[in-house]
Amino acid sequence: MNLAFPQFRITAIALLLAIAFHSAGHAARSRIYDASWQTTYDAYRQIPCLTQEELEFGAQVILGLDYNSRRLFRQISRVEGIDFPRSREVWSLLLNTRLSYEQVLCYEQWSSLSGVTLDLAIPALTEIKALGYEAGKSFKLYSTLSRVTPGHALKTIPLLNQLNNIQNQALQGLLSVQGISAEEALDNIGRITRMHDHQARAVGSFARLPGMTMAQVKDAMDLILLLNPDNAWNAGTLFRSDNMTAEEGWFWLVAYFANPTPIQELQFRTLSDKQKDTLVRAMYSGGTELIWNINNLHAVTDWYGLEISNAELQGYSVKQLQDRFAMLSPRVCSRFSDRFSQVGSSSARIALLKEATAADRVETARQLTSANIYALLAQGSELYDSSFRNILVPVLQEHVARDFANNLLLFLKDTDPGNQLVSSFIVSLAQKGKMTVFFPDNPREQEQILELVSESAFKDEDSVILFSATFMHLLEVLAPSARTYLLSRMIRQADSGAVSYARLIRVILQYYLEEFPELLGGGDKDMIAGLIARHGAINLHPYQVTPFTEWKEDGVLRSISVFHPDDDGRDSFLSNARTLLASGYRLTLSEEFTLDSLSAQQIQQIRGQIRNAGGSGQDLSSLFASMRRNPFAVSFVRTVNGLTINHAAFVYSGEQNQEQLMARFILGGSEMFAQRGHSYWRSEQITEPLARLMKAGRLSEANLQAKQRFLSLGSCGGVKSYTHLSQMFLGHVDILATIGTGLANINDPYNKNFFEIIAGKPSAISWKVVAGELAFIFERGQGRDYLQPGTLPAIMHKILDEEKAARRKEGADPGQQSG
Repeated sequence: MNLAFPQFRITAIALLLAIAFHSAGHAARSRIYDASWQTTYDAYRQIPCLTQEELEFGAQVILGLDYNSRRLFRQISRVEGIDFPRSREVWSLLLNTRLSYEQVLCYEQWSSLSGVTLDLAIPALTEIKALGYEAGKSFKLYSTLSRVTPGHALKTIPLLNQLNNIQNQALQGLLSVQGISAEEALDNIGRITRMHDHQARAVGSFARLPGMTMAQVKDAMDLILLLNPDNAWNAGTLFRSDNMTAEEGWFWLVAYFANPTPIQELQFRTLSDKQKDTLVRAMYSGGTELIWNINNLHAVTDWYGLEISNAELQGYSVKQLQDRFAMLSPRVCSRFSDRFSQVGSSSARIALLKEATAADRVETARQLTSANIYALLAQGSELYDSSFRNILVPVLQEHVARDFANNLLLFLKDTDPGNQLVSSFIVSLAQKGKMTVFFPDNPREQEQILELVSESAFKDEDSVILFSATFMHLLEVLAPSARTYLLSRMIRQADSGAVSYARLIRVILQYYLEEFPELLGGGDKDMIAGLIARHGAINLHPYQVTPFTEWKEDGVLRSISVFHPDDDGRDSFLSNARTLLASGYRLTLSEEFTLDSLSAQQIQQIRGQIRNAGGSGQDLSSLFASMRRNPFAVSFVRTVNGLTINHAAFVYSGEQNQEQLMARFILGGSEMFAQRGHSYWRSEQITEPLARLMKAGRLSEANLQAKQRFLSLGSCGGVKSYTHLSQMFLGHVDILATIGTGLANINDPYNKNFFEIIAGKPSAISWKVVAGELAFIFERGQGRDYLQPGTLPAIMHKILDEEKAARRKEGADPGQQSG
């Protein structure tokens, strides 16, 4: 018998070497404690007619298989006809075809079908290996349908892999409908391939509604195929609402989304208050996608929203420019197509592409209903100022004038009967300087609107903080009687003591009494003083304390500014560099934030570039271009009052490099991170790399809490972004941010003078003193939308962080906290 085994013994040796087997003795000891091995070996030894030597051989090989491969082998070992030679074939295949856990689940589901043979089971390993993640989920569901045979199921794999992830998710929704047949599933795969992503998303959401039938899904798919992207997106979001039923989903599709915009406007007015609230809530919840689309039409941008520079467009071929033009909406393409096809020069074609892009931005807004625009405007600073002021507000103004006799109160009551978004909408208008466009002159109507604002603004702590950020704008535009009405409403809320955020409302009122009494009438001041007398003044001084003593300990103040590799990023870099060079800063290579190890020759070349740029300031554009190509950083260095100030600058160059840069910022002890460029790059520059570092364990909460840092957000933003970043840094960060438009003539001098003031002043100065020293930057109303450390929203975030920490410590229910 031994003479019959030389070949498979050689094979065994090769297998054992390939998977780095332990010694036989160690293997025997290991498998005693290996439940996975035991289960797999038990399945293997059920194979008929195995010899003792074959059993021992199999035991050794199974020990070398990973967990996924063992599960797969257990499935195959149950197939009729398996023997030792075919087992060896399977082992060899498993060692060379590593399936993911999700693919293992697909194989297990498939192998449960009736009629699986060895001739199917072994090659099926390779076929199922080709399944993507979402395609695999579709395959598993398809394999559960009646009358599906093993061979037929495998033939669907190429079809499933042709679908993108969102289309596969739509198919998964269909496959979850009770009673769907394999024939119906195959028929609808073809229909899904014709859908754009938003339509597919809507189909998947609709199909998953409770009580859905295939007859309803088929009818719905015909309608959804006709929806434009924005309607399909909103429909898909609405279908995901809590407690939505199949009957309700069909109503919304037929009665609302499948109609043109003018009919949707009329249909909305016939809805019940509950239905209006449901729809407006969905439009707000799904607003990010529509905002992204409108914002990205501010210029010619790529798929990721990155502005394509004029220089880059000049390098495009005629076909490339035509392809960019074809991405615009059908209406705009139709309007501009004749002119676009007739222009001769590349420059003229680029100019027309930009004109058509701007027109598409307006057209996108005009295809939205007034309720949808209202929900988007309530997002406030998520919208670019130009999107808010120049695109959406004028279109909504037309709606209100035409349909509501220019009466904002009527519009609000009709559009948002549940007062879900009134506060966010009104304070966004005030913040953007557009409230006078809508706000009534009649004091009584103002009071009624403010009652709606109060009900909306004082729902929870986050809504109170959002309200506080733009409270000044409201006080400035309200008539005295309306202002007093709002303050009275706030005082009643603060007096109640029944909710945890009553204290935050008292902070708002006390802060304005102390810092901005000129915005209050005499009676207003008396009311607030009475509130303070009843509850006691809140000591706000601890929230003005700065971390400068710690910052100065090592004799260096360090910052890193990140610029995006687009036209806006280049302009910001040039502006910042010229500001620093004009103030006596010396330009050098930043070793701390230069990520790649550079050769001596590269360093010599880069130092030459830096000398040329730093000497005359004329070669800064070339330096920026070089920094785009190579991940090196530069530093602007100066000594002030014995402290070295080092402002490093880096050009964004991808996810991995940004993670490395963020890790160096946190672990290296730098004080300030300045995000420059458009707001939509904040996620790529700060939040996403920080989240990935935390998830991977490369950074810990202890690292974030080890130092109080400073973020300078030079881009457009909002209070929600401010709050999110404060939470990400676990409250150990002070922030300069704007709830309006970011301005280089604010960001450049602020970042420069900020460190110089710290170096030149006593370490114990407060944030209020810092704001006073930097007040010259904000003269003549410039940057009035900037939120500095020590201002009201910053104080409220710190108070809220303290209260949340105390609640966690006490294990208390936030809803039961005293005011």
